[in-house]
Amino acid sequence: MKKIVALLLALGMTFVLSACGGAPQDNRVVTGYDIDVPEGFEETEMEGIERYYIHEDGSNINMTVVEKTGMDDASFDEITVEMLRETLEEGFLSAYDLEVTIAEDSLTRDPVSDFPAYQYTCSYELGGVTLEQLIVCINADQVYTITYTDASGSWMDTFRTSAQNIQLTTQEQ
Repeated sequence: MKKIVALLLALGMTFVLSACGGAPQDNRVVTGYDIDVPEGFEETEMEGIERYYIHEDGSNINMTVVEKTGMDDASFDEITVEMLRETLEEGFLSAYDLEVTIAEDSLTRDPVSDFPAYQYTCSYELGGVTLEQLIVCINADQVYTITYTDASGSWMDTFRTSAQNIQLTTQEQ
């Protein structure tokens, strides 16, 4: 299970760097954030990850924050479900020589704290385990990505509620 978690984290970083971005519509700077973390998830240090929480069943929540580039600014509104699906599938293949087929996926666009954001939900099998993910990508002063991974099949409703309650604290620059 640890190999799967490490694989998902590394792939998540690839996903973030290739699929998120966009220009903020204002001068706000994020000074903090609030994510509802369900009971039973323990915060753990993970290199390259801003926040990482894991449950004993292998389910996890992680948050990455990356600086934006000029290319990111031009791409946010053009993201499609097909692009995200291809990014994940190609990421597994190129980084780990694993063929993964996304079984179901969907893309919605709902702002988070008045910043543009999208929510990508998908499921796939990895190492004999069916995983469901909810990825929330927020285009603020930086790109904030929160990835919820359900390894047990019992967390997605809780993760959806958590994602709806994400709050960014800001101040004017």
